[in-house]
Amino acid sequence: ITVYGIRAVADGAEAEISIELRSGEQTQTIKGLVSASMLGELGFGSRIGTIFEIDRKTCDAVLRSMKLHSAIKKGISLLGYSKSTKRAMKQKLTRKGYPADIAEEAAEFLALRGYIREYDDAEIYAENLANRKFYGKNRIKKELFAKGFESDAISSALDTLDVDFAEICAKRLKNMGGIAVFEQKEAKNKI
Repeated sequence: ITVYGIRAVADGAEAEISIELRSGEQTQTIKGLVSASMLGELGFGSRIGTIFEIDRKTCDAVLRSMKLHSAIKKGISLLGYSKSTKRAMKQKLTRKGYPADIAEEAAEFLALRGYIREYDDAEIYAENLANRKFYGKNRIKKELFAKGFESDAISSALDTLDVDFAEICAKRLKNMGGIAVFEQKEAKNKI
């Protein structure tokens, strides 16, 4: 296994690594990107522009780093379309073909770097559900869980929610037609 090319790309933020695998007369070439920090973790930081041999374990680590870097970039791209929780990001990346462990690590990386902000997003979503859809605490909790928020983020969002749920219940009843709706048996059962 020979690393025959490492070159800086994206103004040094990434590195392209070219690996050649030989077995007898068969040769396979693999190219991929890793971040500059991953390059340092692999111990290749000082080897840019050199050709050197690596063992199978190191090759596996390089290939894993390439997949992880690709998953992180895909995750950032997906976040450009909509906000996401760590759980939802993991599911999206897995559906895109990344292994579950790589998807999990990429989602964790994105959360640690502030790309995924579950606590803030849970608070905003909970407030919208309370003030726009007139949901109560249990319904909000259920909706947040269905969206993939962690239980700590849900608890925090509900604790910081500053709404009068009795007033919300009154608004919801009014939107449904008032208390008179409950006098009709069919409407009462439907509601």
